[in-house]
Amino acid sequence: MISSKELRYVDYWANKTPMPGEDYSLEVLKEMKKCLEKYNEKYKNKEYSMIFSNSEEIEFEILEKNLCHMLGIDFNNIKGDYFNEYRQKAFGTSSSDFTSYDLLCEIIDNMDKISMLDNDASNNAKAINYYKSAIKCAIFNKLSNFDSFNFASANSNGNQRFLFVPSNEAVAPYFMMGIDLDQNMGDKYFVHTLVAPEDPKNYFSDREIVIPTQILVSNDSNLTKMVATPEEKLQLINMYYNLVNQYNVNSSLNIQGDYESMLNDLSKTK
Repeated sequence: MISSKELRYVDYWANKTPMPGEDYSLEVLKEMKKCLEKYNEKYKNKEYSMIFSNSEEIEFEILEKNLCHMLGIDFNNIKGDYFNEYRQKAFGTSSSDFTSYDLLCEIIDNMDKISMLDNDASNNAKAINYYKSAIKCAIFNKLSNFDSFNFASANSNGNQRFLFVPSNEAVAPYFMMGIDLDQNMGDKYFVHTLVAPEDPKNYFSDREIVIPTQILVSNDSNLTKMVATPEEKLQLINMYYNLVNQYNVNSSLNIQGDYESMLNDLSKTK
């Protein structure tokens, strides 16, 4: 379970947080390892195409280069000169010639050293905010399971949206994945952030809520197509009304495209 204390330190630099001890740190790093394994098994080199209830279709990927940031690791900070000595002790080299994905793998491969270095009071350089990474790992494991219709999307007028799912957490009732449009990638979306807000109202207000009606997952050799059943759509609609009633948010549910599609299908059967 996520605690208010962990959420309190999410936006802090690692060296500005009270170190949680090696046991807690190692548990977080082990969860990070599970996230990496899950990514490599399920999400690496896969493209997602989703059709929503407003007839909009989006494409996005979870890229290797985004995973480090998604799990709460500040790549540019650890890559900097200030961490030369730290990298030498942790990785056996002070070189900064690595990608963010390489860094994530190195951290996981050397988690005992990382935990020891970060919790050493005499060491000023702290690589990881463990409270932040604990929350990011929990969100990743809960939300990025796009093989079922358990999520919806809160859209703004811009090129950003939040995919969200009930978290079953007391202090952070919804987990969210912020995805942004990258026109340099052919109008594909990429993951910008993972969020566990204590006050979800700020993320739902003045947004259009849409539900997924179809998901396609593809790689170089396979295409999987999933179509939401009426029961799954109804569950997501009920999820929307629950959040509206709980938070009294000014938002709208757009299912017009799905409704029109259903009417069109019915007319073809007559």
